[in-house]
Amino acid sequence: MALVAPTTGAARADDKDPVYEGKTFSQWVSTVQNDKSARQRALAVDALSKIWLLEPKTDAVSHITATLRTDPSAAVRAQCAIVLAGLRDTDMERHGAKPLIEVLRTEKESRVRKQIIAAMAKHPAVCAAGVESLIAVLKDADPAVRVQAAEALALAGAKASSAAGPLAELLKDGEKPVRVAAVYALGRIAPEAGTTIAETLAAMLATNQEVEIKREVLSSLGLLGEKSGPVVTALTAALADKDDDVRRGAARTLGTFGTAAAGAADELFKVLTTDPTKDIRVDAVRAFGSALGPNGVKARLADLRPLLDPKKQPDYEVRLALIDEVAALGYEHLGADLASTDKAVKAAAEEALRALRLRLADPQVKVREAARIAVRKIEEKPEPKKEPAPKKQP
Repeated sequence: MALVAPTTGAARADDKDPVYEGKTFSQWVSTVQNDKSARQRALAVDALSKIWLLEPKTDAVSHITATLRTDPSAAVRAQCAIVLAGLRDTDMERHGAKPLIEVLRTEKESRVRKQIIAAMAKHPAVCAAGVESLIAVLKDADPAVRVQAAEALALAGAKASSAAGPLAELLKDGEKPVRVAAVYALGRIAPEAGTTIAETLAAMLATNQEVEIKREVLSSLGLLGEKSGPVVTALTAALADKDDDVRRGAARTLGTFGTAAAGAADELFKVLTTDPTKDIRVDAVRAFGSALGPNGVKARLADLRPLLDPKKQPDYEVRLALIDEVAALGYEHLGADLASTDKAVKAAAEEALRALRLRLADPQVKVREAARIAVRKIEEKPEPKKEPAPKKQP
Protein backbone atom coordinates (compact mmCIF):
# COMPACT_ATOMS: atom_id res chain seq x y z
CA MET A 1 0.00 0.00 0.00
CA ALA A 2 1.45 3.39 -0.98
CA LEU A 3 2.16 5.89 1.77
CA VAL A 4 -0.88 8.08 2.41
CA ALA A 5 -0.27 11.80 2.75
CA PRO A 6 -0.68 13.00 6.35
CA THR A 7 -3.89 14.90 7.03
CA THR A 8 -2.99 16.23 10.48
CA GLY A 9 0.10 17.51 12.21
CA ALA A 10 1.89 18.61 9.03
CA ALA A 11 2.63 22.11 7.84
CA ARG A 12 5.27 23.92 5.81
CA ALA A 13 7.78 26.30 7.28
CA ASP A 14 9.36 26.61 3.83
CA ASP A 15 10.28 24.31 0.98
CA LYS A 16 13.63 23.44 2.54
CA ASP A 17 12.51 22.81 6.11
CA PRO A 18 8.88 21.61 6.30
CA VAL A 19 7.32 20.98 9.68
CA TYR A 20 5.66 17.82 10.97
CA GLU A 21 4.16 17.42 14.44
CA GLY A 22 5.71 20.70 15.56
CA LYS A 23 9.28 19.85 14.54
CA THR A 24 11.12 20.86 11.41
CA PHE A 25 12.59 18.47 8.94
CA SER A 26 16.08 19.37 10.16
CA GLN A 27 15.11 18.58 13.74
CA TRP A 28 13.72 15.17 12.75
CA VAL A 29 16.93 14.44 10.84
CA SER A 30 18.95 15.37 13.90
CA THR A 31 16.80 13.07 16.03
CA VAL A 32 17.23 10.09 13.72
CA GLN A 33 20.98 10.65 13.56
CA ASN A 34 21.80 11.60 17.14
CA ASP A 35 19.09 10.73 19.67
CA LYS A 36 20.18 8.03 22.14
CA SER A 37 16.65 6.62 22.39
CA ALA A 38 15.85 3.92 19.82
CA ARG A 39 12.17 4.70 20.29
CA GLN A 40 12.70 8.36 19.41
CA ARG A 41 14.78 7.44 16.37
CA ALA A 42 12.04 5.07 15.20
CA LEU A 43 9.46 7.84 15.62
CA ALA A 44 11.73 10.15 13.64
CA VAL A 45 11.92 7.61 10.81
CA ASP A 46 8.13 7.57 10.65
CA ALA A 47 8.03 11.37 10.70
CA LEU A 48 10.52 11.60 7.84
CA SER A 49 8.33 9.29 5.78
CA LYS A 50 5.38 11.64 6.35
CA ILE A 51 7.49 14.67 5.45
CA TRP A 52 8.51 12.93 2.22
CA LEU A 53 4.87 12.92 1.22
CA LEU A 54 4.43 16.52 2.28
CA GLU A 55 7.52 17.70 0.46
CA PRO A 56 9.16 15.18 -1.93
CA LYS A 57 11.88 17.71 -2.73
CA THR A 58 13.49 16.93 0.62
CA ASP A 59 16.00 14.12 0.95
CA ALA A 60 13.89 12.41 3.63
CA VAL A 61 14.08 8.99 1.98
CA SER A 62 17.86 9.12 1.76
CA HIS A 63 18.00 9.67 5.52
CA ILE A 64 15.68 6.69 6.03
CA THR A 65 17.79 4.42 3.84
CA ALA A 66 20.97 5.62 5.54
CA THR A 67 19.40 4.76 8.90
CA LEU A 68 18.45 1.34 7.55
CA ARG A 69 22.11 0.75 6.76
CA THR A 70 23.70 2.08 9.93
CA ASP A 71 21.40 2.36 12.94
CA PRO A 72 22.53 0.11 15.83
CA SER A 73 18.96 -0.77 16.82
CA ALA A 74 17.21 -3.63 15.04
CA ALA A 75 13.87 -2.04 15.94
CA VAL A 76 14.83 1.20 14.18
CA ARG A 77 16.15 -0.62 11.12
CA ALA A 78 12.94 -2.64 10.99
CA GLN A 79 10.93 0.59 11.14
CA CYS A 80 12.93 1.90 8.19
CA ALA A 81 11.96 -1.16 6.14
CA ILE A 82 8.33 -0.80 7.20
CA VAL A 83 8.07 2.79 5.97
CA LEU A 84 9.99 2.03 2.78
CA ALA A 85 7.40 -0.65 2.02
CA GLY A 86 4.87 2.14 1.60
CA LEU A 87 6.74 3.92 -1.18
CA ARG A 88 4.97 4.23 -4.48
CA ASP A 89 6.37 2.08 -7.27
CA THR A 90 8.26 4.94 -8.92
CA ASP A 91 9.75 6.14 -5.63
CA MET A 92 10.69 2.59 -4.67
CA GLU A 93 12.48 2.13 -7.98
CA ARG A 94 14.42 5.37 -7.60
CA HIS A 95 15.15 5.46 -3.90
CA GLY A 96 14.23 2.27 -2.03
CA ALA A 97 15.02 -0.80 -4.11
CA LYS A 98 18.81 -0.71 -4.10
CA PRO A 99 19.21 -0.08 -0.35
CA LEU A 100 16.72 -2.80 0.56
CA ILE A 101 18.44 -5.35 -1.69
CA GLU A 102 21.93 -4.45 -0.47
CA VAL A 103 21.02 -4.37 3.22
CA LEU A 104 19.25 -7.72 2.96
CA ARG A 105 22.61 -9.28 2.12
CA THR A 106 24.37 -7.85 5.17
CA GLU A 107 21.64 -7.56 7.82
CA LYS A 108 22.33 -9.81 10.82
CA GLU A 109 18.92 -9.75 12.51
CA SER A 110 16.20 -12.05 11.22
CA ARG A 111 13.41 -9.73 12.34
CA VAL A 112 14.86 -6.92 10.22
CA ARG A 113 15.34 -9.22 7.25
CA LYS A 114 11.69 -10.18 7.65
CA GLN A 115 10.60 -6.55 7.27
CA ILE A 116 12.99 -5.95 4.37
CA ILE A 117 11.57 -8.91 2.46
CA ALA A 118 8.03 -7.76 3.27
CA ALA A 119 8.89 -4.37 1.76
CA MET A 120 10.35 -6.00 -1.33
CA ALA A 121 7.29 -8.22 -1.72
CA LYS A 122 5.10 -5.13 -2.06
CA HIS A 123 6.92 -4.51 -5.34
CA PRO A 124 7.53 -7.65 -7.48
CA ALA A 125 10.01 -5.75 -9.64
CA VAL A 126 12.21 -5.30 -6.57
CA CYS A 127 12.01 -9.04 -5.88
CA ALA A 128 13.15 -9.67 -9.46
CA ALA A 129 16.08 -7.28 -9.01
CA GLY A 130 17.00 -8.80 -5.65
CA VAL A 131 17.01 -12.50 -6.55
CA GLU A 132 20.58 -13.11 -5.38
CA SER A 133 19.94 -11.44 -2.03
CA LEU A 134 16.75 -13.46 -1.56
CA ILE A 135 18.55 -16.70 -2.40
CA ALA A 136 21.13 -15.90 0.25
CA VAL A 137 18.49 -15.67 3.01
CA LEU A 138 16.85 -18.97 2.13
CA LYS A 139 19.23 -20.33 4.78
CA ASP A 140 18.05 -17.90 7.46
CA ALA A 141 17.75 -19.42 10.94
CA ASP A 142 14.18 -18.15 11.24
CA PRO A 143 11.69 -20.36 9.34
CA ALA A 144 9.41 -17.35 8.78
CA VAL A 145 12.20 -15.58 6.91
CA ARG A 146 12.83 -18.66 4.76
CA VAL A 147 9.12 -18.74 3.92
CA GLN A 148 9.10 -15.03 3.04
CA ALA A 149 12.20 -15.36 0.86
CA ALA A 150 10.70 -18.28 -1.06
CA GLU A 151 7.43 -16.41 -1.60
CA ALA A 152 9.30 -13.29 -2.73
CA LEU A 153 11.23 -15.39 -5.26
CA ALA A 154 7.89 -16.67 -6.53
CA LEU A 155 6.88 -13.04 -7.10
CA ALA A 156 10.05 -12.57 -9.15
CA GLY A 157 8.80 -15.24 -11.57
CA ALA A 158 11.09 -16.30 -14.38
CA LYS A 159 13.73 -13.80 -13.25
CA ALA A 160 14.32 -16.15 -10.30
CA SER A 161 14.98 -19.27 -12.39
CA SER A 162 18.47 -19.55 -10.87
CA ALA A 163 16.88 -20.09 -7.44
CA ALA A 164 15.66 -23.58 -8.37
CA GLY A 165 18.52 -25.43 -6.68
CA PRO A 166 18.38 -23.56 -3.34
CA LEU A 167 14.59 -23.81 -3.30
CA ALA A 168 14.77 -27.54 -3.99
CA GLU A 169 16.98 -27.87 -0.92
CA LEU A 170 14.12 -26.45 1.14
CA LEU A 171 11.91 -29.37 0.12
CA LYS A 172 13.76 -31.26 2.87
CA ASP A 173 13.38 -28.47 5.43
CA GLY A 174 12.25 -29.52 8.90
CA GLU A 175 9.47 -26.92 8.94
CA LYS A 176 6.30 -27.66 6.99
CA PRO A 177 5.52 -24.00 6.07
CA VAL A 178 8.98 -23.73 4.53
CA ARG A 179 8.44 -26.86 2.44
CA VAL A 180 5.07 -25.56 1.28
CA ALA A 181 6.59 -22.20 0.31
CA ALA A 182 9.40 -23.92 -1.59
CA VAL A 183 6.95 -26.06 -3.57
CA TYR A 184 4.87 -22.96 -4.30
CA ALA A 185 7.88 -20.99 -5.53
CA LEU A 186 9.27 -23.79 -7.70
CA GLY A 187 6.07 -23.81 -9.70
CA ARG A 188 6.31 -20.11 -10.42
CA ILE A 189 9.93 -19.31 -11.25
CA ALA A 190 10.31 -21.16 -14.58
CA PRO A 191 13.17 -23.09 -12.97
CA GLU A 192 16.34 -24.17 -14.67
CA ALA A 193 16.28 -27.95 -15.23
CA GLY A 194 12.49 -27.80 -15.15
CA THR A 195 12.00 -31.51 -15.89
CA THR A 196 14.22 -32.53 -12.98
CA ILE A 197 12.41 -30.15 -10.64
CA ALA A 198 9.01 -31.41 -11.81
CA GLU A 199 10.03 -35.03 -11.26
CA THR A 200 11.37 -34.19 -7.81
CA LEU A 201 8.05 -32.55 -6.92
CA ALA A 202 6.06 -35.42 -8.43
CA ALA A 203 7.93 -37.94 -6.29
CA MET A 204 6.64 -36.11 -3.22
CA LEU A 205 3.10 -37.21 -4.06
CA ALA A 206 4.02 -40.77 -3.11
CA THR A 207 6.42 -40.10 -0.24
CA ASN A 208 4.70 -37.20 1.52
CA GLN A 209 1.73 -37.75 3.78
CA GLU A 210 0.93 -34.06 4.28
CA VAL A 211 -2.14 -33.21 2.23
CA GLU A 212 -1.38 -29.48 2.10
CA ILE A 213 1.99 -30.16 0.50
CA LYS A 214 0.52 -32.61 -2.01
CA ARG A 215 -2.08 -30.04 -3.03
CA GLU A 216 0.64 -27.43 -3.56
CA VAL A 217 2.72 -29.95 -5.52
CA LEU A 218 -0.19 -30.54 -7.89
CA SER A 219 -0.64 -26.82 -8.41
CA SER A 220 3.06 -26.35 -9.18
CA LEU A 221 3.15 -29.35 -11.52
CA GLY A 222 0.27 -27.84 -13.46
CA LEU A 223 2.15 -24.55 -13.79
CA LEU A 224 5.42 -26.20 -14.77
CA GLY A 225 3.71 -28.24 -17.48
CA GLU A 226 6.48 -30.83 -17.59
CA LYS A 227 4.97 -34.04 -19.03
CA SER A 228 7.71 -36.61 -18.57
CA GLY A 229 6.91 -40.25 -17.85
CA PRO A 230 7.74 -40.08 -14.11
CA VAL A 231 5.48 -37.06 -13.70
CA VAL A 232 2.56 -38.75 -15.47
CA THR A 233 3.13 -41.92 -13.45
CA ALA A 234 3.11 -40.02 -10.16
CA LEU A 235 -0.05 -38.11 -11.11
CA THR A 236 -1.73 -41.34 -12.16
CA ALA A 237 -0.99 -42.89 -8.77
CA ALA A 238 -2.38 -39.77 -7.06
CA LEU A 239 -5.78 -40.47 -8.66
CA ALA A 240 -6.24 -43.06 -5.91
CA ASP A 241 -5.34 -40.71 -3.05
CA LYS A 242 -7.64 -40.59 -0.02
CA ASP A 243 -8.01 -36.82 -0.22
CA ASP A 244 -10.62 -35.39 -2.61
CA ASP A 245 -8.55 -32.34 -3.45
CA VAL A 246 -5.52 -34.44 -4.32
CA ARG A 247 -7.52 -36.72 -6.64
CA ARG A 248 -9.19 -33.71 -8.21
CA GLY A 249 -5.87 -31.91 -8.66
CA ALA A 250 -4.27 -35.00 -10.21
CA ALA A 251 -7.13 -35.38 -12.70
CA ARG A 252 -7.11 -31.70 -13.64
CA THR A 253 -3.35 -31.59 -14.05
CA LEU A 254 -3.38 -34.68 -16.26
CA GLY A 255 -6.14 -33.00 -18.24
CA THR A 256 -3.73 -30.20 -19.18
CA PHE A 257 -1.12 -32.65 -20.52
CA GLY A 258 -3.04 -33.68 -23.63
CA THR A 259 -2.02 -36.99 -25.18
CA ALA A 260 1.20 -36.99 -23.14
CA ALA A 261 -1.07 -38.35 -20.37
CA ALA A 262 -2.31 -41.27 -22.49
CA GLY A 263 -0.72 -43.72 -20.07
CA ALA A 264 -3.16 -42.52 -17.39
CA ALA A 265 -6.27 -43.21 -19.49
CA ASP A 266 -7.24 -46.51 -17.85
CA GLU A 267 -6.93 -45.09 -14.35
CA LEU A 268 -8.88 -42.00 -15.41
CA PHE A 269 -11.62 -44.28 -16.75
CA LYS A 270 -11.68 -46.06 -13.41
CA VAL A 271 -12.05 -42.73 -11.62
CA LEU A 272 -14.84 -41.53 -13.90
CA THR A 273 -16.81 -44.68 -13.18
CA THR A 274 -16.11 -45.28 -9.49
CA ASP A 275 -14.95 -42.15 -7.65
CA PRO A 276 -17.38 -41.25 -4.86
CA THR A 277 -17.15 -37.52 -5.61
CA LYS A 278 -19.19 -36.30 -8.57
CA ASP A 279 -16.99 -33.32 -9.44
CA ILE A 280 -13.92 -35.54 -9.58
CA ARG A 281 -15.70 -37.90 -11.98
CA VAL A 282 -16.45 -34.91 -14.21
CA ASP A 283 -12.80 -33.84 -14.14
CA ALA A 284 -11.77 -37.42 -14.94
CA VAL A 285 -14.05 -37.45 -18.00
CA ARG A 286 -12.40 -34.28 -19.31
CA ALA A 287 -8.91 -35.58 -18.60
CA PHE A 288 -9.75 -38.96 -20.21
CA GLY A 289 -10.82 -37.24 -23.43
CA SER A 290 -7.77 -34.98 -23.42
CA ALA A 291 -5.37 -37.87 -22.76
CA LEU A 292 -6.70 -40.06 -25.57
CA GLY A 293 -7.44 -37.43 -28.18
CA PRO A 294 -10.22 -37.90 -30.77
CA ASN A 295 -8.99 -41.21 -32.15
CA GLY A 296 -8.47 -42.65 -28.70
CA VAL A 297 -11.93 -41.58 -27.50
CA LYS A 298 -13.45 -43.07 -30.63
CA ALA A 299 -11.73 -46.38 -29.87
CA ARG A 300 -13.27 -46.38 -26.40
CA LEU A 301 -16.85 -45.49 -27.39
CA ALA A 302 -18.03 -48.98 -26.49
CA ASP A 303 -16.88 -48.29 -22.91
CA LEU A 304 -18.39 -44.81 -22.79
CA ARG A 305 -21.81 -45.42 -24.36
CA PRO A 306 -23.34 -47.32 -21.40
CA LEU A 307 -22.39 -44.47 -19.07
CA LEU A 308 -24.76 -42.12 -20.90
CA ASP A 309 -27.66 -44.04 -19.36
CA PRO A 310 -28.98 -42.40 -16.14
CA LYS A 311 -29.31 -45.88 -14.64
CA LYS A 312 -25.55 -46.34 -15.03
CA GLN A 313 -24.59 -42.74 -14.33
CA PRO A 314 -27.24 -40.94 -12.27
CA ASP A 315 -25.32 -37.66 -11.92
CA TYR A 316 -26.33 -35.56 -14.91
CA GLU A 317 -23.13 -33.48 -14.75
CA VAL A 318 -21.09 -36.58 -15.55
CA ARG A 319 -23.43 -37.53 -18.41
CA LEU A 320 -23.12 -33.98 -19.69
CA ALA A 321 -19.31 -34.21 -19.68
CA LEU A 322 -19.45 -37.57 -21.49
CA ILE A 323 -21.73 -36.18 -24.17
CA ASP A 324 -19.36 -33.25 -24.68
CA GLU A 325 -16.45 -35.62 -25.24
CA VAL A 326 -18.42 -37.64 -27.80
CA ALA A 327 -19.67 -34.45 -29.47
CA ALA A 328 -16.08 -33.25 -29.83
CA LEU A 329 -15.49 -36.11 -32.30
CA GLY A 330 -17.79 -34.27 -34.70
CA TYR A 331 -18.28 -35.23 -38.30
CA GLU A 332 -14.58 -35.62 -39.00
CA HIS A 333 -13.92 -38.37 -36.49
CA LEU A 334 -17.36 -39.99 -36.14
CA GLY A 335 -20.02 -38.65 -38.46
CA ALA A 336 -18.10 -39.58 -41.60
CA ASP A 337 -18.10 -43.21 -40.41
CA LEU A 338 -21.87 -43.36 -40.97
CA ALA A 339 -21.12 -43.62 -44.70
CA SER A 340 -18.23 -46.07 -44.29
CA THR A 341 -18.19 -49.23 -46.38
CA ASP A 342 -16.66 -51.02 -43.39
CA LYS A 343 -19.68 -52.55 -41.62
CA ALA A 344 -18.02 -52.62 -38.21
CA VAL A 345 -16.96 -48.98 -38.44
CA LYS A 346 -20.40 -47.91 -39.61
CA ALA A 347 -22.13 -49.94 -36.90
CA ALA A 348 -19.98 -48.38 -34.16
CA ALA A 349 -20.87 -44.87 -35.38
CA GLU A 350 -24.56 -45.77 -35.51
CA GLU A 351 -24.43 -47.14 -31.96
CA ALA A 352 -22.85 -43.94 -30.68
CA LEU A 353 -25.46 -41.82 -32.44
CA ARG A 354 -28.26 -44.02 -31.10
CA ALA A 355 -26.97 -43.59 -27.55
CA LEU A 356 -26.93 -39.81 -28.03
CA ARG A 357 -30.47 -39.76 -29.43
CA LEU A 358 -31.71 -41.62 -26.37
CA ARG A 359 -30.48 -38.70 -24.33
CA LEU A 360 -32.86 -36.41 -26.19
CA ALA A 361 -35.38 -37.76 -23.69
CA ASP A 362 -33.04 -37.45 -20.71
CA PRO A 363 -34.71 -36.31 -17.46
CA GLN A 364 -32.30 -33.37 -17.25
CA VAL A 365 -32.85 -30.48 -19.66
CA LYS A 366 -29.14 -29.61 -19.91
CA VAL A 367 -28.35 -33.15 -21.02
CA ARG A 368 -31.15 -33.05 -23.62
CA GLU A 369 -29.79 -29.80 -25.05
CA ALA A 370 -26.21 -31.13 -25.11
CA ALA A 371 -27.37 -34.30 -26.85
CA ARG A 372 -29.19 -32.27 -29.50
CA ILE A 373 -26.06 -30.22 -30.21
CA ALA A 374 -23.91 -33.37 -30.26
CA VAL A 375 -26.14 -35.13 -32.80
CA ARG A 376 -26.03 -32.09 -35.06
CA LYS A 377 -22.24 -31.80 -34.84
CA ILE A 378 -21.81 -35.45 -35.76
CA GLU A 379 -24.37 -35.66 -38.55
CA GLU A 380 -23.81 -32.37 -40.32
CA LYS A 381 -20.92 -32.35 -42.74
CA PRO A 382 -19.14 -29.01 -42.46
CA GLU A 383 -19.09 -26.84 -45.53
CA PRO A 384 -15.75 -26.84 -47.32
CA LYS A 385 -13.60 -23.83 -46.65
CA LYS A 386 -13.74 -21.30 -49.42
CA GLU A 387 -10.47 -20.46 -51.04
CA PRO A 388 -9.76 -16.73 -50.96
CA ALA A 389 -10.41 -15.02 -54.26
CA PRO A 390 -7.20 -14.34 -56.21
CA LYS A 391 -6.03 -10.77 -56.09
CA LYS A 392 -6.67 -8.82 -59.22
CA GLN A 393 -3.60 -7.82 -61.11
CA PRO A 394 -3.23 -4.07 -61.43
